[in-house]
Amino acid sequence: MKIERLILEPLDNNCYIISNYDEAIIVDPSGEETKIEEYLKKQNLRLDAIFITHYHFDHIGALEYFKEKYKPKVFDYKNIGKSEIAGLKFEVLPTKGHSKDSVSFYFKNTKDMFVGDFIFEGSIGRMDLEGGDEEEMAYSLNFLRTFENDTKLYPGHGNPTTLEKELKNNPYL
Repeated sequence: MKIERLILEPLDNNCYIISNYDEAIIVDPSGEETKIEEYLKKQNLRLDAIFITHYHFDHIGALEYFKEKYKPKVFDYKNIGKSEIAGLKFEVLPTKGHSKDSVSFYFKNTKDMFVGDFIFEGSIGRMDLEGGDEEEMAYSLNFLRTFENDTKLYPGHGNPTTLEKELKNNPYL
């Protein structure tokens, strides 16, 4: 499994491309579909799925383009539970707090978690936007603590981090 991060408009969003052999998953196709498509072509990847951590505008700008052109399977808050795509097993986990539809995608075998705007390096997602909820965020943060410390966290903005680092440095944890 290979993970590539593209930083895209409109708000310096992290769009991740997970690949396994020649199959690809796009996590949060925020915008700039041309850049995403160029990466897929350059790497000779076939788009199998799109993961949506939540439906805020800055995370889904290119979603309709890819849905219409490639007809991939879309995983989001409606797919809570275990699944497999592109030969990779993962779980869709509810991590509400930033929004009502916030989920994280967890690959247990590699301890990789794509968290959207749930948690960032040194911070957490805003809760003052529509659908934000402090109580749900507290529950999600407690749930996050149950994972192994070496779990790698891939947020929707900013640098990837680890659970261990966040447990030590993030004031919200």
